Amino acid sequence: MTEQEKFQQMTIVQKINTIDKVLEENIRDFLIKDNGDMDLIDVVEKNNLLFVYIEFQGACVSCASAGGTQASIENILQRMLAPEIRVVSI
Repeated sequence: MTEQEKFQQMTIVQKINTIDKVLEENIRDFLIKDNGDMDLIDVVEKNNLLFVYIEFQGACVSCASAGGTQASIENILQRMLAPEIRVVSI
């Protein structure tokens, strides 16, 4: 069974924990190196999509590249966990 197949069978709580782990292990360090960060605010399943709500912190709040960073986060989560993931910055 692939990681994506395992992810599809998880409960919402397991999905949140898995998403948080991917963010921590693959993304957060890069943001911190540039004096930024992000918080995972919520994860919502709706219309066969999984919406991941994040809030940028520190330098990321006013960074001109925040949109590209958000797209990169979405791409990583889609590749590692599920193509139905959509990242929303609030």
